Amino acid sequence: MKRVRFEPDDLQNEMANISDEEVNNLMYGAIELDAEGTILRYNQAETELTGRKAEDVIGRNFFNDVAPCTRSNEFSGRFFEGVKTGEFNAAFEYLFDHEMEPTKVRIIMIRSAAKDTYWLLIKRKLLKD
Repeated sequence: MKRVRFEPDDLQNEMANISDEEVNNLMYGAIELDAEGTILRYNQAETELTGRKAEDVIGRNFFNDVAPCTRSNEFSGRFFEGVKTGEFNAAFEYLFDHEMEPTKVRIIMIRSAAKDTYWLLIKRKLLKD
């Protein structure tokens, strides 16, 4: 099994030609988008995080239909600015709260090195009381 660490170093190359099986075996959420934000792939870890099945979200717009809580300068603003400028790599913390228990996550945004697609890599963060 291919291991892809949740670290920004070299993720562009690691995710460039990753198979569907390898994407589903990742221990963190992985969503592949086109330049408009349409979901192309949605892995099993993200299904477990959100309760949304891949077949229900693939083909839908991530920002408008699936996670409208990400329609902010901090999230979708970064995404679309990165698509526009070609400078896409970003890492930040965010709170997902649309149709799910509010969950603090760490986001890594990268552009695929092999094609014109973009990855949102999502890892849950433990909230401290």
